[in-house]
Amino acid sequence: MCGIVGISSTNPLADRSWLKDGRDSMIHRGPDDAGEWWSADRRVGLAHRRLSIIDLTAAGRQPMKDPSGTLSVVFNGEIYNFSDLRNELIEQGHSFKSHSDTEVILAAYREWGLDCVSHFNGMFAFALFDECKKIMFLARDRAGEKPLFYHYKNGVLRFASELKALLADPSLPRRIDPESLDCYLTMGYVPGEHCILQGFNKLPPARAMIFNLLNAKTKIFRYWQIPVSDNHELDKNVKVDKQALLNELEKLLKDSVRRQLVADVPVGVLLSGGVDSSLVTAMAMRVTNKIKTFTIRFSGHDKHDETEHARLIARHFGTEHVELEGDSATPELLKILACEVDEPIVDSSMIPTYLVSKLVRQQCKVALGGKVS
Repeated sequence: MCGIVGISSTNPLADRSWLKDGRDSMIHRGPDDAGEWWSADRRVGLAHRRLSIIDLTAAGRQPMKDPSGTLSVVFNGEIYNFSDLRNELIEQGHSFKSHSDTEVILAAYREWGLDCVSHFNGMFAFALFDECKKIMFLARDRAGEKPLFYHYKNGVLRFASELKALLADPSLPRRIDPESLDCYLTMGYVPGEHCILQGFNKLPPARAMIFNLLNAKTKIFRYWQIPVSDNHELDKNVKVDKQALLNELEKLLKDSVRRQLVADVPVGVLLSGGVDSSLVTAMAMRVTNKIKTFTIRFSGHDKHDETEHARLIARHFGTEHVELEGDSATPELLKILACEVDEPIVDSSMIPTYLVSKLVRQQCKVALGGKVS
């Protein structure tokens, strides 16, 4: 993952020092590189922390500009179909200097405008500034996997991957939103576009936002929604071809895993031996004949030890299997997690997830996991 932060205003900005501080507050999201860009009129600033996954060279550095110099983008996530889109855009006359998916976003916007987002298959949050039209274009992926917070007031739009990046600006208020607090106490999280801080929001999944710097108008629109069947109720008399449905599911799973294995760094699979992670492992082995799988054991928790199950699956598929010993959770860990998680959330799984990720990171920069919900 990477970290993005930015600001756009109808008037030139006097205080710009906070942007670098906001960017570097997310160094945990992007330890490999950092960048910052300001428009000549000082009305737009973009900053980025990079975790290099695709195109590790300086050509993939962000903020990134298109060849005309009029489009600038910061991007967090991955566009899984970027290679297909790149080939399609080359046929349309576009040229590329890098092999990064970030550059594909710029070319896609140049070709399709705001509709470019509907072409992307991936997990993403990005901000693209069109200097000719004087608009800031924000978008978030269909499932909302990548976060995007924003604050808009008096013709100034601020946005970031994390709240802490926005709070690097000392001028912003720090007041709890009562309605969001009530949601958290009721459901254990802050849902939808709501935010735990008053005056802040989250861009909802499958939404894009436009901010016009010329008239200070904002617009949020949905670019995708789950398809609805014409038949609201399944006719019990209609025979369902279960084998055809199974084949389609298998095809979709394989294609999803194949696209997510594309990287210029080592990729592994978190294998528990359960149905979900075993399916991911099976699909990965169909794509490549060599994959590294990881299983974590926590001492003192033998009842939940999945090592034997994972070992059987790894042996069956012939993966390069690694078994790791996890650290014990301590009270100090809660302080670390409190800093990492911007909004409060009731989810005890974040503790083992953090410990597992910390261990796997020593051997593998990207790891796929499976989760059935």
